[in-house]
Amino acid sequence: KKKKKKKKGGNNNSSQSRGGLREGSHTDAVMGLSWNNIHAQVLASGSADGTVKLWDVTQTTSDGKGGGNYVRPSTTLTHHTDKVQSLAWHPSEGTLLATGGYDRKICLVDARSAAAVAGNAKQDNVKKAKLLADCEAIAWDPHNPQYLTAASEDGVVQCWDVRKFGQEPVWSMVAHEYGGVSDICYNQNVPGMLITCSIDKTVALWDTTQNNTNSSSPTPSPQPCGSKEMNVGKLHSLSCYPSAPWILACGGSGNELAIWDMESEDAIQKRFASRVNGGESAGVPARSDGQEEPDFEAVMALGDSAATDKALEVMNKSKKKKGKKKGKAHKKK
Repeated sequence: KKKKKKKKGGNNNSSQSRGGLREGSHTDAVMGLSWNNIHAQVLASGSADGTVKLWDVTQTTSDGKGGGNYVRPSTTLTHHTDKVQSLAWHPSEGTLLATGGYDRKICLVDARSAAAVAGNAKQDNVKKAKLLADCEAIAWDPHNPQYLTAASEDGVVQCWDVRKFGQEPVWSMVAHEYGGVSDICYNQNVPGMLITCSIDKTVALWDTTQNNTNSSSPTPSPQPCGSKEMNVGKLHSLSCYPSAPWILACGGSGNELAIWDMESEDAIQKRFASRVNGGESAGVPARSDGQEEPDFEAVMALGDSAATDKALEVMNKSKKKKGKKKGKAHKKK
């Protein structure tokens, strides 16, 4: 008897790959996500498959097989050579993306050059800085958006002025000696407040506007402002509440969330309270050149191989126009 041919499953169509994944999907775990502050419909994702994908969630594609519409990535970037752990869009330059991976590199790429990056094996359009250990988290300073901060598994936190990216960091410090730093964030309502967490189960606060130096370390670094054990196990993630200056939340290995209300902490209030009303708005900052952002898909279509350099040049021009009005965070007095 002739063997009957097995019928193909209904889910095995051209828009799906093994495991039922849609065409264009990451092929391994998604390790980081970042929504774009300027283009609210744009999402960036980093994966253990070593790629970064940009998604416009308003742009859907039909699978052509009756399976409905789905979102495909606008582009896929392969500038990392290992797992991509963290990524963050710039708070005001809507096309500039920072990424960090287990290849021990922090990278800057502009969406306007995404097509050129994706097709360029030499990665000439990507700005890079080296770490001494795997990257665990990155964050932009919302009050001084020229500063990009990265944390690594060896407990070191470093900050770069991206206008001089690739050179020595502005400052470097060991934030948590045991277990490394698992996440970092800036308080967008309180200028100068940097927060770190670790698998040592603690959250630590730092003041980036009060830099200090000593004879053994000529590099300025933020001042510690206290720490707190959150009692939810090893900490993996933290975030400040955007609508209130004194509330932060963190998640730990105990499968619980912990919330810390810092309003009743006298030492924290003494150091930071005066900055809240006089600080910059917690909302989305305007572009540094004062212009409106164009449509994201139109920007992507430009294929501008020099876009990253142009974005950094805009920051340089913005600084020159402002002049020396007041001391900036991260700078020695």
